[in-house]
Amino acid sequence: MRVLHSTLSKKPIPGIVNQIYLEQLAAESLGITWESILCVAEKSKQYSNEKKRVINKLKFDNWFLLRLAYYKLLMSKIDDFDVLLLRHNTSNPLEYYFLKKINKPVFLVHHTLEGYELLSNSSIKAKIKYSIERLYGDLSIKNAHGIIGVTDEIFSYENKRTNNKFKNKITYPNGIFYNGIELLDSRDLVVPEILFIASDFVPWHGLDLILNELKNTNEEFILNIVGKVYQADISKAKKDNRVILHGLLNKDEMTEIIERSWIGLSSFALERKNMKEACTLKVREYLNGGLPVYSGHRDIFPESFPYYKEGKPEFNEILSYAKKMRLMTKEEVRVLARPYIDKTILLETLYKNIKEY
Repeated sequence: MRVLHSTLSKKPIPGIVNQIYLEQLAAESLGITWESILCVAEKSKQYSNEKKRVINKLKFDNWFLLRLAYYKLLMSKIDDFDVLLLRHNTSNPLEYYFLKKINKPVFLVHHTLEGYELLSNSSIKAKIKYSIERLYGDLSIKNAHGIIGVTDEIFSYENKRTNNKFKNKITYPNGIFYNGIELLDSRDLVVPEILFIASDFVPWHGLDLILNELKNTNEEFILNIVGKVYQADISKAKKDNRVILHGLLNKDEMTEIIERSWIGLSSFALERKNMKEACTLKVREYLNGGLPVYSGHRDIFPESFPYYKEGKPEFNEILSYAKKMRLMTKEEVRVLARPYIDKTILLETLYKNIKEY
């Protein structure tokens, strides 16, 4: 079975580029015929030639012409493949017409609850896009051979748009490329270091909720915050000397903090975009670095998995979990997490599910 997995984005967003590149590496390690591509209007110079091989620069940046060029490219490649995986392009009538025209199985891949995400913006433009998505997005999904969700919640949401047409649930979580490099451990024996990462601390990360909780504990710890933080949260953070704002860090700087950290924090306010479940890259990066995770939302891990704990943004609970996890080695955490986060294992499962669909 030959599979083409394609994504369209105006810009090569780092998180998307990395997932597509890692997926291609995983496919090559498995020895399967699988091509992962990202089609963009702007090809960033910041990526290595190795990563650039999954990026296809299209001629146009006009909304309509870009999508027209994208589907023309897919039509030129489709004869070389048996199955197409297409990341759903929101509010795009051309996707529906492409699905009607193509005569091979197409699975639409969904990474978010599109309707809720559009409605989280109150602008007129967002409302128009929501109306288009309700019409043409629904038609696209109904005309797909199958749907794939990053989480169970996303699959269920999309399937409801078809009156639960699809009986075989396929999920494909985000993942990392497991390299097995030795993990270094420089954790303090007494003072917990807690890590909270986001490239951009938008509202659903719930950083404000964590910072508001600082006043409720006098315990000694260090909270390392890595990423872009907005002024309101900066002002709160600077009132407590247990909080260190690092801004954006390079890979070596990030590795050093992970080596010192006891646990990592995930998001705590997904309800702000009407979600209860997520599959974030930072959780996978924490676990790959040997860090147990304390989070405010569900993920793909079973309840029996000890290194992912769902709880409220309360420091008594966070510190209690951190102290319990201090007894574990970083390698123990990574080894037990591997089946849930290793891109090669996840892709192998997806390939099998598509083949048996």
